[in-house]
Amino acid sequence: MAYSQYAYIEAVLAMKQKSWITAHIHMYEFFGGVAGILVPDNYKTAVVHNGGWKDRQINETYQEMAEHYGTAIIPARVRTPKDKPNAEGMVGNISTWITVALRNEQFFSLTELNRAIREKLEQFNRRLFQKKEGSRLDLFLEDEKSLLVPLPATHFELSDWKTATVQFNISHICGWNAILSSV
Repeated sequence: MAYSQYAYIEAVLAMKQKSWITAHIHMYEFFGGVAGILVPDNYKTAVVHNGGWKDRQINETYQEMAEHYGTAIIPARVRTPKDKPNAEGMVGNISTWITVALRNEQFFSLTELNRAIREKLEQFNRRLFQKKEGSRLDLFLEDEKSLLVPLPATHFELSDWKTATVQFNISHICGWNAILSSV
């Protein structure tokens, strides 16, 4: 979250479509709502580039998820970290903090790793700021949570879109010949 810097982090095996969407769903559940605007980097799982950086288009499945949750996706400009400076700084802070805390641990499943990350994440979000009052969690609860769009009644269901070609001689397999001969 931009103002409070309240963070969410989750380990995934790869930045593929299913992991990307699932992590967003988990993030919305963690926050208890949805921000009005998402500003992702230009990952291929989020943004499709048709003919150049100016002709950006949101990935179809990612756009469907955004519509389901009632949020807008506005990708950051390429090589422009100032589009989301709090997020850029937070990634460095939290990844270092959690990596250092878990560096001597050994995990045998992604679920086990994410459980340990969640514990450290909660500690990180509750830590008091050095230069201002409260914590990330305090600021989030006081100032940002009420601005979130409520979660929809159902989760977004990820689906695979495929284009299929039907064989030319499919009519006899489907019984169309029997239907046509009875007419």
